[in-house]
Amino acid sequence: MKNNKIIFFGSDKNSAHLLQALIDNSFNIILVITKSDKKSGRDHSSSIPTIVKTIAKKYNIKTLEKDKLSKDDEEAIKNLNPDIGILLAYGAMIPDNIIKTFPHGILNIHPSLLPLYRGPSPIQYTLLNSDKYAGVSLMLLEKGMDSGDIIAQEKMLVNSHDNYETLSDKLFLIGEKLLLDNIQKYINKKITTKKQDEDLATFSKMIEKNDGLINWNDSAGKINSQIKAYYLWPNSFTKFNNQMLKIKSAEIENINSDKNIGEVFTKNKKIAVQCGNGILILQIVQLEGKKETDMNSFVNGYKNFIGSILN
Repeated sequence: MKNNKIIFFGSDKNSAHLLQALIDNSFNIILVITKSDKKSGRDHSSSIPTIVKTIAKKYNIKTLEKDKLSKDDEEAIKNLNPDIGILLAYGAMIPDNIIKTFPHGILNIHPSLLPLYRGPSPIQYTLLNSDKYAGVSLMLLEKGMDSGDIIAQEKMLVNSHDNYETLSDKLFLIGEKLLLDNIQKYINKKITTKKQDEDLATFSKMIEKNDGLINWNDSAGKINSQIKAYYLWPNSFTKFNNQMLKIKSAEIENINSDKNIGEVFTKNKKIAVQCGNGILILQIVQLEGKKETDMNSFVNGYKNFIGSILN
């Protein structure tokens, strides 16, 4: 397997970690395809490469920076005679004609137990739905959205304290191991791939900024799941003093008070908000333009927070 020629597609920190693991295990990466450098500076005169490109350059691996693959790229890939592709968080669709240039296809790591949560936001949906289990699928890429045949899967128990960041880190480490353990078996035809059951397919949508707005009429449990799911972006936020207040961490109590929905009050020396059902105990918040802070420090700085109505 180490002699098989691999083209790697990826752009973010998880794909960079996977690329490093492949290099450390002496896999033959002949080309890395990643997103274009980001323009930076006031006049956009400088640029920042993806972390994937930085690693590739360190090991003198040829790179191709493309936000969208074209017919010319298909020819360039064909001319390299690759055996297999590996993709993780590249950030753009791979055209079907390019997929077909790989004799063994392109392998993709998807952080869900497919056909559950196809699409761009499977980890967020796992947390939004308070699923007991999460998982990873090693699959073959095809033109349909995450509909390719399954090579291997592994599931894990979701910790009650997991948020998007912690669960992502765990799942992509599992995905990395899943790939390293199974790629040779797949190439050697020692694995029988499994078709997905289309009747069981569910889909996750692209998360948008406004999805983070908290509706205090929702249950405390639903709001806390939202806080965990949107931890890094777009965050879960409300309005206080006409400013955005991000709720970074909280816990729930399945009791109700005599307070109005969205009202902030103290309970056993903790800061709580009455929700549509249950109360949310706030732990860490971040006011617009400020740093994250614990609730004691926040209330010391904003005495009018207690008794306010969040909206």
